[in-house]
This record gives sequence, structure tokens and C-alpha cells, in this order.
Amino acid sequence: MTRAFPDSLSLQTEPISAVALALFAAAAGDHNPLHLDESVASAAGFEQPLIHGMLTMAHVGRLFTSHFGAGSVADLDTRFTGVAMRGQRLTLQAQLERLEDGEALYRITAQHDGGTPVVQGQARVLWPAKG
Repeated sequence: MTRAFPDSLSLQTEPISAVALALFAAAAGDHNPLHLDESVASAAGFEQPLIHGMLTMAHVGRLFTSHFGAGSVADLDTRFTGVAMRGQRLTLQAQLERLEDGEALYRITAQHDGGTPVVQGQARVLWPAKG
């Protein structure tokens, strides 16, 4: 049976909470106070602590694995284009650009509630082999 790659995928997170940031910091070992401490974020010119860039990337991975399964992301090539703050939701979208040898190349964008882009790039995705 041939599987078709969808033309587009999307995912919207819940608002990223202080608890989510603290749990990610503990799991990743990234305790930068810019992500956890309101006074540090404020001193740096932000209204709220910032969402970890790698937490945003974890959601990019989730965008694909929730549809294709574990092991489906063969390559990610992204760059951070902005910041998102605690309390904001992330909206992630992937648009199919082309198919090559049974793999799909998707264009990725992510933005926060205010519409500001925070991630752009591309992903090479495959259907994982059944084991």
C-alpha cells in the first residue's frame, strides 16, 4: 500500500506555562534564568520569560512524529527568527515542497500568538519502516 504525504500539517500548542518551562529546563539542563525568571527577562527587555528555542524545536519534531511516527524525521534544517514568551501558544505549519525517492521535503514555519515568526526551515521526512 502506498502512503501519501499530506500537502500540509499543522499543530498549535497550549499556552506555554511556567511549569512547562521549568520541566523542560530540568530535562534539558538549560536553567538560563531568561527562560525562568521574570525579573531577568524584564531586565533584558521582555515582558515574560522566553520559551526555550529547543522547546520550540521539540514541538517541530512533534508536528511530524504525531502524524508519521517515531523515526520519521530524517533531517531538520531550521533557524530561529524571533522569540516567544511564556504564556504564548506556538502555531507550527509544514507545507509539502516536493517528494524525492519516497521522502518528503516540507517547508516549516512557527509563530507565536502575535503572528511573529519564531522558526523557519525545512524537514526531510520519511515513513518509518515497519519492524
